[in-house]
Amino acid sequence: MFHSDDFFRQFPIFKDLTEDELNRLKDISIEKTYKPDEVLFRQSEPRKAVYFILSGLIKVYKVSSDGKEQVVNVLHSNEMFPHVGFFDDTPYPAAAVTITDVQLLSVPIEDFEMLLIEKPNMAIKVMKVIGKKLLALQERLQSIQTQDVFHRLVVMLAQFVNELGEQKSDNEILLELPITNTDLASMIGVSRETVNRVINRLKKEGVITYNRKEIHILDYRKLIDYTID
Repeated sequence: MFHSDDFFRQFPIFKDLTEDELNRLKDISIEKTYKPDEVLFRQSEPRKAVYFILSGLIKVYKVSSDGKEQVVNVLHSNEMFPHVGFFDDTPYPAAAVTITDVQLLSVPIEDFEMLLIEKPNMAIKVMKVIGKKLLALQERLQSIQTQDVFHRLVVMLAQFVNELGEQKSDNEILLELPITNTDLASMIGVSRETVNRVINRLKKEGVITYNRKEIHILDYRKLIDYTID
């Protein structure tokens, strides 16, 4: 058994568990490691487990009837997923694939649901996590419907900074985020070519540098100013 109490308690939903409950959670948890581009589950497969990310990045995406991929979310350490389908037989509504090396815990769905029944406070915390994710998706949908492409992209970059950014100086932040322009385009509902134009504008204005491994925010204050223009 690799996991310590400190590891579990870094997840807010586990902070109030007793020692016995933590030991039970350890007993039903399975540690798994993945290389980049490994599929965790596919859309519409039977839902078997709940996952808790120790390290790494995971892309969640849906595939339309005509085969087009729509990126729903990028998940990172200390997150749980999927965020739907508890206490019913709903299959996975989307697919999940690793972006980087990933280490996570897998908990069988039946065992996790039983723990939620026994621990109402934990169930409430899970509901809050799900609620925040749904709100974020609603806000992104509203952005797609009402905002121009430039504003959509800078808002999404600001969100990534808030979740994943590593501060290098007062106004400089590094995002180790190896996703493609196609992924960025999918998340805000535009073409890759359109995203390329916005990224090139941000580069020319000295706001970012960008490659397939990282996004370097050179002028964070200017980026934030763009989000409220």
